[in-house]
Amino acid sequence: MDAIMLALVAVALANADGRTGLFLAQLLSVRPDRRATVIVVFGAFLLHALVAAFAGSVANRMIGQGVAQLLVAAAMLSAAVALLWRAAPLADAGAEQASPVMLAGRMLALQFGDRSHFLIGALAATSGAGLWAAAGGMTGWVLAMLPFLAFGPAIAERRGARLVRWGSAAVLALWGVRTAMGAFGL
Repeated sequence: MDAIMLALVAVALANADGRTGLFLAQLLSVRPDRRATVIVVFGAFLLHALVAAFAGSVANRMIGQGVAQLLVAAAMLSAAVALLWRAAPLADAGAEQASPVMLAGRMLALQFGDRSHFLIGALAATSGAGLWAAAGGMTGWVLAMLPFLAFGPAIAERRGARLVRWGSAAVLALWGVRTAMGAFGL
């Protein structure tokens, strides 16, 4: 049961920059089939989360807890760096006119290797509770998107949003360092 809360908090913090929420808000504003678009985007995330959770559960049986903790530390630290790195927002120019089936393929490709899925897999590797980690990660992902869906892209440039992003990165970095030190017995 710890996996669901750890994944929820970690994924919510890792998505504090709103990249996915802003992308979905932009996509919903240009596509006529909003319900299908939401189902496709959420379905693509859930599919990747389940694959990451399965891989983490398999890794739980194959590697020791120290290595699993190092995997979590690497996931946390890479998520913190990704929050601080000012990359271009997610964009997919062809998604606006794509059929729902093509949109599903594009979303699967676009979300592949997302920081959220790395965190879900790593946390599933420490606990072995892959489905709980996937459920927590999905919930954290949705919670992190809500402000950007509700208030639009203008909220991302506000000072409060930048402070939340920096604070989330600091929490993830401290959590990652603490987990890495624990893996070495420090």
